[in-house]
Formats: sequence, structure tokens, C-alpha cells
Amino acid sequence: MDRELLQSLYRYCLCLTRHGPAAEDLLQTAIERWLSSAAKPQYPKAYLRTIIRNQFIDDCRRLKRIDFDPIDEHAPALLDETCMEQVALQHDLIEYLFSQLNAAEREVLYLWAVEGFSAAEIANDLGQPRGSILSRLHRIKIKAVEIMQNETTTAQSNGQGS
Repeated sequence: MDRELLQSLYRYCLCLTRHGPAAEDLLQTAIERWLSSAAKPQYPKAYLRTIIRNQFIDDCRRLKRIDFDPIDEHAPALLDETCMEQVALQHDLIEYLFSQLNAAEREVLYLWAVEGFSAAEIANDLGQPRGSILSRLHRIKIKAVEIMQNETTTAQSNGQGS
């Protein structure tokens, strides 16, 4: 297990929990379970993600922190010569988008946008139909567009837009 794998798993935990210390606890629990298990799969990343996801669901059910709704495509933009103020605004918009998504949507968005998984790979990883994953991605895109439109409207009404 190398630093890059740990960072990737931490980002996954952070995506699910949206809280740094909780993400660290979740990652530690998953690694402890992985180390104490008899089975050591060839690809520990997928196995650890499964442990993390299951532990997160168990924790949420135990603490009743989220509602369990039934679970029924754009690459991240590359930054060119963008000023720091715009980067901060984009960061704030992404944080706001994540706050508007439930845990299942955040997980799919993370796997798709950060890890670069296809819808089929996400469906296989989560054990859900590909169509459900595509639907969820579509709903995430709609929410993102609505947030961007609201932000543009707000900026124009404050005299900041052109």
C-alpha cells in the first residue's frame, strides 16, 4: 500500500462523509478490517472501497445521519490562465454542489469525475444496473446546471455580470 493509494482512499472517504475527521476514522476502520481479514485480494483498492462503502452505510444507519432514498457524463474542466478568485468561486460552487447531493450521488460523482470510471464500471463496482448509474449521473448534471444558472442570475442581479 503506497501513499497514492491512501490519498485516493481518503478522498473517497471524504467524498462520502464530507467531514475530514470522519473520513480519517472511516479510512482507518477500513484498513484495520483489511489487515485483519484472511483474504488479501490482488487489487486492494476495489476491496477497500467496498469495505469503506459498507462501513459508511453501517455508520449512517447506526447514527441515522442520512435518509435512505431508493437508488434508482462531463469531464472536469482543466484550468488554464484562470485567476485565483475564479478558482475560489469554482471551489465554492463544487462544495455547494456536493452539499446538495445525497451520499449515493456523491459516491457516483466521485467515482466518475475523480477516479475516471465509466458508468459500466461504476455499476459493476456498486452492484447496480448501468441504467440506474446513468440516471443518477443525469440528475447530478441537472443539479449542477441549476446551481450554475442560479449563480449566474445572482451575480447579474448584483451588477457583477455583463
